[in-house]
Amino acid sequence: MTISKGLGAQSIYDIDWPSITKNDVNLMLSLWQKKCLSPDTISLYLSVLKSVIKEVFLLEQISTRRYESIKSVSKPGGSRIKDHHILALESFESLLTKVDSWTQPVMTSVRDQAIFHVLVGAGLRRFEVAGLQCEDIDHEHQRLQFIGKGNNERAVKLHEFTYQALMQWLVLHPTKTGALFIRLTKGGRAYYKMSDIAGLSGHAIYDVCRKYGLLDGNRPVPPHSLRRSYATWLYSNGSDLKHISKLLGHSSIKTTERYVQTSQEEIDDTVTVNLFKK
Repeated sequence: MTISKGLGAQSIYDIDWPSITKNDVNLMLSLWQKKCLSPDTISLYLSVLKSVIKEVFLLEQISTRRYESIKSVSKPGGSRIKDHHILALESFESLLTKVDSWTQPVMTSVRDQAIFHVLVGAGLRRFEVAGLQCEDIDHEHQRLQFIGKGNNERAVKLHEFTYQALMQWLVLHPTKTGALFIRLTKGGRAYYKMSDIAGLSGHAIYDVCRKYGLLDGNRPVPPHSLRRSYATWLYSNGSDLKHISKLLGHSSIKTTERYVQTSQEEIDDTVTVNLFKK
């Protein structure tokens, strides 16, 4: 879908593949980077696109010259972790205030605040947030119990602050069952698809961040940066890296280490506080 939209088509079946040029591919790379997609995600999309072009070439629908030119397009370098900003606690509080004062129905504001609470206060991936069901909230233990990446079940403890935000949204939820975060009309009413209430997509979670300006400027804060903020806050406050890794659903603690960011002040304190500690 992302590739087809970038090429101005409704689906991959509507794309005129023999007409694709190197310029088209470079324009798509630029578009994906503007959307703040990670280098790994962009590389994946580029690999898929090149694979299709290769098949088109083997079917003799494009020239060798055009195929080689598209093939020469390089994947982006760099790291998304370095490019994105970790949200400070004060900035998160300001974000919640911004959502609360936004000109929109109360139901929309409460839903959006709950989404940010789950992104920052539970560290879920955006597709995991979109996939949450009302039944995934374990009220007895104040946890989220859900199926995450890799089809693995995960339990994430909710801070009282996060849990209360979810409860405020659940009070307004029209059915209190099924998709936790649902589509709303401009009037703040549930959006129905056929006879069912439509849940939000992962892309819609991304759009919620865009709506409140988190993607603006040179240091954007997309959903995954909010997830990294969760990890960094826990680590900065002394949480065990192994526990953080479990909460994030990482299969390797090395991945968690890349998520956590430390300030120069914290690095300096390692020497001044601990070197000659008695």
